[in-house]
This record gives sequence, structure tokens and C-alpha cells, in this order.
Amino acid sequence: MTQNIGIIGLGSIGLPIAQNIMGKGFAVHGYRRSTMSAFAAAGGRPASSPKVLAETCDVIVTVLPDLAAVEEAICGQNGILVAGRKGLTIIELSTLPLSGKTALAEKLAAAGCTMMDCPISGVPQMIADRNGILFVSGDKAVFEREKSVFEAISDKVFYLGKFGDGTKMKFIANSLVSIHILAAAEALALGVKAGLGRDLMVKVLSPSAATSLQFQVRAPLMMQKKYEPVLAATSILSHDVPMFTQFADELGCEVPLLRVCEDYYKRALGTPWADKDVAAIIEIVAKANGMEI
Repeated sequence: MTQNIGIIGLGSIGLPIAQNIMGKGFAVHGYRRSTMSAFAAAGGRPASSPKVLAETCDVIVTVLPDLAAVEEAICGQNGILVAGRKGLTIIELSTLPLSGKTALAEKLAAAGCTMMDCPISGVPQMIADRNGILFVSGDKAVFEREKSVFEAISDKVFYLGKFGDGTKMKFIANSLVSIHILAAAEALALGVKAGLGRDLMVKVLSPSAATSLQFQVRAPLMMQKKYEPVLAATSILSHDVPMFTQFADELGCEVPLLRVCEDYYKRALGTPWADKDVAAIIEIVAKANGMEI
């Protein structure tokens, strides 16, 4: 069994993943461009570069904010490929355009390494509680060989099939998340404008047939205007939803609700709400209706 696991990206998602893996008895070596003090305090072993991780570990997990960051970690001046090792497994957890992730997988394959496409779904607390959903796709034999690593990341691991199916499933999942959050914001703004009590709406609608997980999590935040601490920033969906609509365009699939989401999340960019929790999207809905929340 692989004992030394590398992880690149130790932010609000990567750090709890590293702690989960350590909790299963693995030695975890990590790298991020900023401070790694919290990682070290948790028992992690900081590394000076992705290259050093590739020299030390047979399996490396990447969980980074965008394609450019993943490209730098793999192909950069001190990236994984510079180490020149064959047989490495890269477990890629980020939500990225599928074409970009596929191109990186091909570069790794040419160097004798394997990338697994495994986006993870869940807010930081879900990840820490081992309830994040891991959408695994890629070489089935690699999945079986490194199954203990996948199961160290989360208790909810689903093998979906060929490379890319994990990203496709994450796009579908986050499309629903995006729609549910905006729907909650729209409904609550309508209720406020109609004169209904804020706490009363949360209390009555949360257990009703109208509910969703996103309503249950974010309706209280919306009604309290409590947008910190940030579970997931509005800017993340502003960045991600266009990926989902482009994916739909490539398939020739009509997605009218996603189009509305794309418009509203884009409106949040450049506002004070962009870096707040995505519950703040209700502020954009309120503004469109000429009202205050």
C-alpha cells in the first residue's frame, strides 16, 4: 500500500483533505505557494515544490482553484514532470474545463504517469466530516490499486467510469447547486417583498416540499445577511457556471435555468459580494428588484 501521499493545494478544501488522509495513517507531504503552518501543525510534511513531492511520493493529490494553477503544478519550472519519474498517479480533484484536464492527462501519460479525474463536491465542513462526494473516473486498475487513498479522502467515493466522467458529473452536480441557491434567493426576496417574516419563511419552508439542501444551508444566512465565514465564495460560481453552459453548448443542450444563473452570478463580480459566501447572491436579486434585504 502507498504510504507517502503528496498534496498540492492546502486551502479550505485541501487542508481538511490532507487531515483526512493523515487520519488514515498515511504520511502526507504537501505544497502550497503561501504559508503551510496550519498543515505542519496538523502533522503534515511541507515540501518546497511539486517537483520535490514527485520525488518523494507515488501518489499526488491536486486540489487547486483553476486550470492555470494545475498546469503550473504539473508542467511548471518546479512542477511534477520536472522530477522525471514514471509510474506516478495524480488524483486531480479540481473543477476544471474538461479539455484542459484531458490535455494535462495526455502530457502525464506521455511521461509514463497517470491522472485520475476526480472532482470533489462539498463545502469545507462536509469535507472535514468525510462527507464530500468524490467523483472518480479514469483507469479502473489504478482506482483499484489506490483505493485506500481514495477512501482516505472521503467515505463517499463513486467510481464512474472512463476519464472525464467525473468532471461531467461534477458539472451536473454544481449546475443543480447553482440553480438551487439562486432559486432560494429569488423565493426569499419575493417573500420579503410580500411582507412575510424572515425567520418564519426559513422555519416553514426548510422542512417543506419546497426545500433543498442549499435552501436549508443558505436560507438562514440570506435572511440574517450573514455572508461570513465563507463556505463557498460567490466568485467561485461566477467562474464555474460559464464552464457548465459551455459544456451544454458543446452537447447542443438547452439549459435556460443555467443561463439565468450565469447572468446573476456574473453580476456579482466587481461587487462587495463577490468574495462573500454565495448566499450573498440574494443581494444581487434584491438590487434587481429595487429593494433592500
